[in-house]
Amino acid sequence: MRRLPVYLLLDTSGSMYGEPIEAVKNGVQTLISTLRSDPYALETAFISIITFNSSAQQIAPLTELAAFQQPNIEASGCTALGEALELLSQKIDRLQRQRQRLKAIGNH
Repeated sequence: MRRLPVYLLLDTSGSMYGEPIEAVKNGVQTLISTLRSDPYALETAFISIITFNSSAQQIAPLTELAAFQQPNIEASGCTALGEALELLSQKIDRLQRQRQRLKAIGNH
């Protein structure tokens, strides 16, 4: 079965304080619940969360959908969107290199 990596980039800067960050949390929770109700997604989806405020950080590594637990998400700081996109790019590049190595040795 193919693995589907799903990276969520979430703005957790100070401008998201209050109602906006609560909406983000609810949105993540709704997305995970919806995906878990889909048997195909349950078998293939791996979820990761990258947040960005004054800096970007991966607060949840790629995790099987069934085992994923939503981390605590709080709003503070400035908005480092560029850093978040760079971190996402690094994670995708790493994942592609891992897949290429597995293909080279005959694993899919």
